[in-house]
Amino acid sequence: MAVSLGVIKVLYLNREKVHPSRRSERKVRFFNSRVRSSLLLVLADAISFAAAAFLSILVRVPFNDGWRFDLYPQIIPVTLVSMVLYGVVGLYPALGLSAVAELRKLVTSTSVVVLAFAALSFWVRNAEAYSRLTLGLTWIFSLLLLPLGRELMRTIGTQLNIWGESVAIIGYGKQSEWALEFFLRNRLLGLIPSVIVDFTGKAAMEFNRIPILESQDVMVEKDLAQLTGVETAMIIVSDAPADFVNYLADNKQGGFKRLVLIPNLEQISSYGVNAFDFGGVLGLEVRHNLLDVGQQTLKRAMDIVLVLFGGLVISPFLILLWLLLKTDTAAGAFFGHTRIGRGGREFLAWKFRTMIPNADVKLHELLGRNPEAQAEWEATHKLKNDPRITWLGKILRRYSIDELPQLWNVLKGEMSLVGPRPIVAAEVCHYGNHFDPYTWVRPGITGLWQISGRNDTTYEERVSLDEYYVRNWSIWLDIYILARTFAIVLQRKGAY
Repeated sequence: MAVSLGVIKVLYLNREKVHPSRRSERKVRFFNSRVRSSLLLVLADAISFAAAAFLSILVRVPFNDGWRFDLYPQIIPVTLVSMVLYGVVGLYPALGLSAVAELRKLVTSTSVVVLAFAALSFWVRNAEAYSRLTLGLTWIFSLLLLPLGRELMRTIGTQLNIWGESVAIIGYGKQSEWALEFFLRNRLLGLIPSVIVDFTGKAAMEFNRIPILESQDVMVEKDLAQLTGVETAMIIVSDAPADFVNYLADNKQGGFKRLVLIPNLEQISSYGVNAFDFGGVLGLEVRHNLLDVGQQTLKRAMDIVLVLFGGLVISPFLILLWLLLKTDTAAGAFFGHTRIGRGGREFLAWKFRTMIPNADVKLHELLGRNPEAQAEWEATHKLKNDPRITWLGKILRRYSIDELPQLWNVLKGEMSLVGPRPIVAAEVCHYGNHFDPYTWVRPGITGLWQISGRNDTTYEERVSLDEYYVRNWSIWLDIYILARTFAIVLQRKGAY
């Protein structure tokens, strides 16, 4: 039975004149897009494994009698089996896969393969011939190089327009606009909006040069996938009619090979969600990791181990900084500032001193005579050109070295290595209803704010990033943020 839903009418161009040729051209291009994206990642992984093997053999050179070319063939089976497993767990083409989920799959899959080969070498009793040191070093280096190689390949592919898959956005409204801006801003995800289907009739003819199609006056039997020229559709549930969503689900998905439903569940964590089928009705089990005592204990244990190990390694550097700052200012090398932590309790967050004495007085005087500085301070509680910062302080802030004393706050349990940005009491009013989630966890030395532009972000974006971290927290998210922090610090992006 035909469903009276209408068809898709092109508003911005005559479909008969333009679309037939473009549709056939798109069909070929989009058919190959997922294969092409997969091949790019396969190439990136192969290069990363080759580089990891090279580094693992290079490390052995000072302790052996030259370069061991015979060790290369031992890494080839590990590489091939790992890449096969990557395909099984969905790492090819990994379009739309978040960086955190990708990191988790890469680490677990690679570790399983390496452990399997290590066990196999003992089982077949050729442990002496099979270099366990090379295997172990390759595993460590690959965990570092695989994510970097994939991001680099995605960046190159994006620049050359050979990475990603064009998708249709079904539905148009407030949430759809957010989704469109998100995908256009995050091109490395590989989901490229190429057409929008509007059911409201209120949309413009184009959105950022993306054509908009309106549903009216056409028969529903038309193949929507053929009309839009793509194979994947993302349905914005809140902005698309329920009967049309049901129609797509019940009638061969409108010709689309893949349908992705984006529900309006802003306050629901996207991690740790399990799907259930209750007689054809979809159910979602949502788990909040912050309520999991085991996960909390693991996070705290990771903080302590990393701080003790890292603090021991950098202790000579910290002592040198302390001596330099002690001679540079009479006010002392450390500065404690009251911040709000877990449960809303106040604590002293320690930093290396980077400002002149009586900095608060100088700030008050500056804001009183400089309206532009006053507006900047009210908006971000930061000044890009802050006259209170010393010459040494500018260097420390540029590389976020001034925050290293907060390792002591982590050991005391007042902070975590990763968490929301620690705020002062004057900032609570800016958080509004978002302040309560902030108090659920310990603030962090680094966090999503630090890897997302730092001081170049707006205050509203900072609050949103803090809430996202709290509601979507996982150990893998912490690992990803820690890894990204080193790269961001070296780039000095948004640091002042």
